[in-house]
Amino acid sequence: MHESERLLQLYAKHDSSKRTVLRAKIQKNLHNGKPLVVSFQELTGETLSFLSTDTLSANDFNSWVKKGKRCHAFLLYYVELLERIDTVVASKKQSVEAVSTPVSPELDKQTIIASIYSPVEHQINSSGEKKRYTAEIQVPYRSERAKYQRTIEPARPRKKSGAKRLGVCALIGLLVGGGYIGYPYVAALFEPSEQVDVNTPTAEPKPEPVAEMPEPTEVWLTEKNVSLLSEPNGTDVTYVGDIGDRYDVLEERDDHVLLDLGADVTAWAPLASTTPVWKSFTLSDQQVLNFLKSGVDQIYLERATVDEYLSFSETELYDVLGEPFGRDEDALNEYAFYTGIFFVIQDEAVHAIDWMNTPTTKEAFQQLGTPVYETEDAIVFESPKYSLRLFASTDGVSTRIRVTEK
Repeated sequence: MHESERLLQLYAKHDSSKRTVLRAKIQKNLHNGKPLVVSFQELTGETLSFLSTDTLSANDFNSWVKKGKRCHAFLLYYVELLERIDTVVASKKQSVEAVSTPVSPELDKQTIIASIYSPVEHQINSSGEKKRYTAEIQVPYRSERAKYQRTIEPARPRKKSGAKRLGVCALIGLLVGGGYIGYPYVAALFEPSEQVDVNTPTAEPKPEPVAEMPEPTEVWLTEKNVSLLSEPNGTDVTYVGDIGDRYDVLEERDDHVLLDLGADVTAWAPLASTTPVWKSFTLSDQQVLNFLKSGVDQIYLERATVDEYLSFSETELYDVLGEPFGRDEDALNEYAFYTGIFFVIQDEAVHAIDWMNTPTTKEAFQQLGTPVYETEDAIVFESPKYSLRLFASTDGVSTRIRVTEK
């Protein structure tokens, strides 16, 4: 299971008071800075060799919590401690009262969800405006620009050379005279022969040039949780896409393609995680709506239909359901979380609906018909209007179902 999904399930499993005590013990243990593998051993009595050996402090941990849980080393460390929260909380080796910086349960609730859909740190300036991705082009140095600047030199006066002119005229005269005398002999060489040599092989026809396949102009993601990067083969994740997401292709380089995510955001995806060929829809719109009437929790569908939700603006959604218990955002979308469900908001309008921890199994979902695309942990069905997807957890206990307009 992806660490971010484990984090979300553990957050829902344990109450805020336990998480507050755990955060306090972590801060006290990391007060003077130490490797995470050492801190984990001191808090739990266990040793996990895959944890980070870099020296990190309580300030680093607080910064990681407040700024979207971007550091993968802290994510592994914190998830493993949440798995053993009862053991750590029951330990008397750490003192909660000695921690100078308390942890807010509300901050935990708002930031923990960011690890699934917001792996990138999003900074906000003092005026409240969100910084967007801006492509940077390095200005060439002056020495490099000089290579493309022509050096204009002053014109030099021509030298008068009468002897050269006479020599050129004499050479032309010799060529003309020799051509006149030798023309009959040269012409005879090119006359066709009366006898035909039967054994002379005929020239083979040249093969017709093969038309090159045009480069793809759009691709679909073929894996669950595809990390879209700011640079090819980089480590800075701009956005996490899902199987079935379609994007326009802007450029191809080093086994990666540059995708236009929308909202002036671009990112690089590995070619191995994309495909330029996508099957046509295999379900009708009514089949998709009929499945949602029985395959997901109906408490929210009693207040509005799927069509109505997908046509709502952000304001209209809150008018119907009230304020969500949590919000989150990433480089492309905003997310409004309610009990067992969240809404993906793009450009201030509802873009998709996700039901979490559904009882629908992968086998039951497959009975709808022939999928458009399928992997071990995800299935995609499409109709003329909708895209219906199931994402299975690695332990097979629960699934997440998403519906969106194409």
